[in-house]
Amino acid sequence: MKPIAMIAALLLGSVATPLLAQAAPPPMDGPGREGPADRGGGRMGGRAFASLSEAGQATMREAMQAAAGDRTEDRAKVKASRDKMLDVLAADRLDTAALKRAMDEERALSSATQERRQAAMYAGFTKLSVADRKAFVVEAKQIRDRMQDRMDNWRERRGQRRNR
Repeated sequence: MKPIAMIAALLLGSVATPLLAQAAPPPMDGPGREGPADRGGGRMGGRAFASLSEAGQATMREAMQAAAGDRTEDRAKVKASRDKMLDVLAADRLDTAALKRAMDEERALSSATQERRQAAMYAGFTKLSVADRKAFVVEAKQIRDRMQDRMDNWRERRGQRRNR
């Protein structure tokens, strides 16, 4: 996950999404769409959070890297727990206890990942100067608003396609 997406996820308070209620995210780039660099997003040290001091940018870059952890391993564990849910659901007889255990496992894995991310970001935030914290807030709100606009536009385009 890119740092900008991680921040957006933290800001939007994302947690585990329901197993089968997931929709595809809107495309980030493509014809007629601006790219991450054009939006002011992208890597730390580039345009994202450019209003932070160099020390503030370095602090947040380290925090975001720590927050990311081993994404491949995290995704594999969540996938395995979701596969367990699907196996239970595919059975002729629904074992509700097994389904509950698989769902609890998926929630625990997702919660542990979220807790690790928040702990890393907390550690980074506590090291920022007042000026860097305030600059971070301004830019984080801008990122959140851009992401919300993008999601709204995607939902609108998706709805228009369905009505054709």
